[in-house]
Amino acid sequence: MNDNKISSLYNSIAQIVVETIPEAWSKVYVYGEINEDVRTAFFFYYPESSEKPMHSHDIPSVFGVEKEEYKEKWRKLLDYLEELWYEFKNNNQEPWTNLTLIFNSEGELKIDYEYEDLSEADDYERRIIWKYKYLGRIPEDKDDREFLERYLQSFEEKENNNDQK
Repeated sequence: MNDNKISSLYNSIAQIVVETIPEAWSKVYVYGEINEDVRTAFFFYYPESSEKPMHSHDIPSVFGVEKEEYKEKWRKLLDYLEELWYEFKNNNQEPWTNLTLIFNSEGELKIDYEYEDLSEADDYERRIIWKYKYLGRIPEDKDDREFLERYLQSFEEKENNNDQK
């Protein structure tokens, strides 16, 4: 696998995200999910003066950014993520099902690749779990909170069963 190509793609992903954010920021969490049939991505960022993350898809309405301009950047983000996915696949690496790319305004970068089968999972539920795992966000909605609690309990049970083996 070409490390220069991978590094360039990480930089391109970060750059298009930074270009999309219309204010000073401190930290960004990018979620990307790519496979043969699906391309999805979003990100949350922390404004420099806030503890509350801003969802990327809220940028047009909150900041008056033209929707078409936002969508163009979002499609570029998807293209870069897909290119990264194919770089893995075409070089006999196990293609990831989703990734989380975390970077801050100091230039530090961390990437978490996931390889779990997502075919049975619901997009909305995956987003609840991801927001909890990476942003520490507990859903306000009662049903969503109960879903998260059930998920965490089943996850803990699986971990305990694995520890006993």
